[in-house]
Amino acid sequence: MNLKKLLPLFFLSFSILTIAQEPVKIKIYGFVRNDLYFNSRQNIEAIDGLFHLFPKPVSLNSSNVDINATPQAEMLSIATRIGLDITGSDILGAKSSAKIEADFAGFGTSFTVLRIRQAHIRLNWEKSELLVGQTWHPLFGSVMPTGPSLNAGAPFQPFNRSPQVRFKQSLSSSLSLMIAGSYQMQYLSQGPIGSSASYLKNSMFPDLFLGTESKTKHWTTGFGIDAKTIKPSVEKLTSVSLVAYTQFIGAKFQFKAKTLLGENLTDYTMPCGYGVTDSINGNVGYTNFNMSSSWVNIVYGAKWQAGIFIGFSQNLGSTKDLLARGGKFTAYGFGITEQLMLDRMYRIAPHVSYNLPNLKFGLEYDLTSADYGTLKSNGRVSSPSTVNNHRIVTSVSYFF
Repeated sequence: MNLKKLLPLFFLSFSILTIAQEPVKIKIYGFVRNDLYFNSRQNIEAIDGLFHLFPKPVSLNSSNVDINATPQAEMLSIATRIGLDITGSDILGAKSSAKIEADFAGFGTSFTVLRIRQAHIRLNWEKSELLVGQTWHPLFGSVMPTGPSLNAGAPFQPFNRSPQVRFKQSLSSSLSLMIAGSYQMQYLSQGPIGSSASYLKNSMFPDLFLGTESKTKHWTTGFGIDAKTIKPSVEKLTSVSLVAYTQFIGAKFQFKAKTLLGENLTDYTMPCGYGVTDSINGNVGYTNFNMSSSWVNIVYGAKWQAGIFIGFSQNLGSTKDLLARGGKFTAYGFGITEQLMLDRMYRIAPHVSYNLPNLKFGLEYDLTSADYGTLKSNGRVSSPSTVNNHRIVTSVSYFF
């Protein structure tokens, strides 16, 4: 008998027995979801159109026909989700827990594949919490719209899940302070080689967030500042964003609102990137595009719910003038096509839902209007024109 072959099996068996003796509890949760949607034109979108952002600009072919003015309809079940909430024994005097969550909205060699959404570990002491792993970015935060759409208010709401280390300290019974450092995996910065995590990775700095939040029985209010540094080529670019939010949750009435003033927000699924400016020491330099974005969400009801989402965003231009080469500017981000750039956008989306103990039906009408114009040296646009998308979404979900 070969002892060298038996030793690994011995240690593996010992590890399994040791883990099995720990008081670990696992709770399975999730939902089976089906969505049917209609769009009046082509859109910037993700997950085969389930994740709707904003309409594409007018694009004329040789016959002077707008090829983006083509309606579309689709039904998909890939938003179906499954998760595990895991609790274990105390570690270092803290209550320990973990979460694994996935859906079927990833894309690979087959049409759709299992996609990781969340995977993190938590240690909770009496007044502090340490989280390590992938979860919602702090800019997405604890306040998000209520409605049937899968996009959760994006692109007016920052939408991002990232690997991170996050520490939260309670300052009082209702007030807490949070600091977090995150990296990019699924939600990426734009740049010369397209969407990539390499821009943040090459900068050697994580995305940093510092925020404070007050939470009582009905009210949640918070403020935060986020800073990241990317390195698209030789030179680096630092971007800073500020966020403020509030919500009231009652027995039947909900009011939620968030406002953001930010720079280079493409990794948060928002139409705000950066452009090429004057060279620095012979190397290409970069400048941020600035944007303001705000939304309000009002919902009333319990079994029957009716609500409305209203969002507005505005391009505020670049921090420095863009560099023209051959009469053209170079810029990276969502909503930038050739020399056209998204300038202003709004959304009005009323919805109704019917909620049973395990089953939920949702219906939403979404009008998203976007103004595109020719990019100027100051990051603003000239001669803007408006395109609208009328979207209808129905969803049915079985929760477990």
